[in-house]
Amino acid sequence: MTDIAEKLDNIINGIDTNKVIELATRISQDADFGKFVFRADNQWIDGSRSRTFIKNFYAGGGERTERINALTVDADQPTFLAGQNTAPNAVEHYLHALTSCLNTTLVYHASVQGIPLGKLDISAEGQLNAAGFFGISDDVNRGYEKVTVEMKVKSPAEEETLRKLAMYSPVYEMVSKAIPVELNIQVE
Repeated sequence: MTDIAEKLDNIINGIDTNKVIELATRISQDADFGKFVFRADNQWIDGSRSRTFIKNFYAGGGERTERINALTVDADQPTFLAGQNTAPNAVEHYLHALTSCLNTTLVYHASVQGIPLGKLDISAEGQLNAAGFFGISDDVNRGYEKVTVEMKVKSPAEEETLRKLAMYSPVYEMVSKAIPVELNIQVE
């Protein structure tokens, strides 16, 4: 998007492009308006199961409280990993976050550019060596060693254009670049 986006009067790919353009324009005019703080609170349930609650967030210069009830996302482990297999595990959620963000990003940016999408399927595969997680080896990553994403897009746009639009994905950037994570622990 440009600093001040051109106004369109269309719904493209199911997206209200006027609303997206108005938001992008406002952010371009007020840098603080574009600052967001998202939150997630996770609680252990039992065994390998946990539940994350997601409700309010900060955006547009204020606290966003329009969600009446918290959204919940469960996590578990497959039975192979001594879990109960009731929900995806954290590294599967990671792939979900990546693919869903790439999806949203491409749809929004293509829509604002007036590019129709007939189909968009995204899959991801992460390669992980569990020897790091289990503390068996310090020589391997504890997380993914490599993630491969496959996108199948039906569109009149060229691959290079679609790739450029998808690269605006916040989660893609977080995954492909190391970001600092601060961990604080309070023992009760």
